[in-house]
Amino acid sequence: MTPVSCSFGDMLSFTLTAFVELMDHGIVSWDTFSVAFIKKIASYVNKFASDISILQRSLAILESMVLNSHDLYQKVAQEITIGQLIPHLQGTDQEIQTYTIAVINALFLKAPDDKRQEMANILAQKQLRSIILTHVIRAQRAINNEMAHQLYVLQVLTFNLLEDRMMTKMDPQDQAQRDIIFELRRIAFDAESEPNNSSGSIEKRKSMYTRDYKKLGFIVSIFVWWYTESGACTNTLQLVS
Repeated sequence: MTPVSCSFGDMLSFTLTAFVELMDHGIVSWDTFSVAFIKKIASYVNKFASDISILQRSLAILESMVLNSHDLYQKVAQEITIGQLIPHLQGTDQEIQTYTIAVINALFLKAPDDKRQEMANILAQKQLRSIILTHVIRAQRAINNEMAHQLYVLQVLTFNLLEDRMMTKMDPQDQAQRDIIFELRRIAFDAESEPNNSSGSIEKRKSMYTRDYKKLGFIVSIFVWWYTESGACTNTLQLVS
């Protein structure tokens, strides 16, 4: 019988795999694990960045810790920073990228409101959107279902932070706001809906503008500006969902 050699990395990978399988059965509570254990798992995320199997399982464990225990969320958040996670998005392994975004989503989801805004600011500073666009969405491979789901969750969590701003009424006297909203519609729809900017009746234009702003998500009255050959015209449209 030929002995089979097994490196430390292989043994650690097998151990972490067994741990993940055990915890998936719900036999042991996540709250039983010590800070030292959390620190060890978190260290693997940095130390074994080149070992796909160890990194993947370590990220999976951290995600489960955060989602299954409020106390563990606080401890994991102290050990893992966004800056430590982002480099894993810049690699080429989509599974690692997926688990990385899953950990970010878990930290985002469990964070208190003030921490969520702070985390969103950090994500903006770290140019997360640009990194995801370059290394995930525009990568030379198809996006699998789990990655698509995690990207959707991240988008929802980010948009939720903008809810108060989204529901703030526009000041109809603010010229800058009107210009921004007009430009937004022009960029989104002019190419397809107004090949000839001077054609069409006023009522037809009102209908078209109402339709377009509904598509953009506006649900309140706004001042819509458009330009004709004779000059600038204004009209008030009631946009409802």
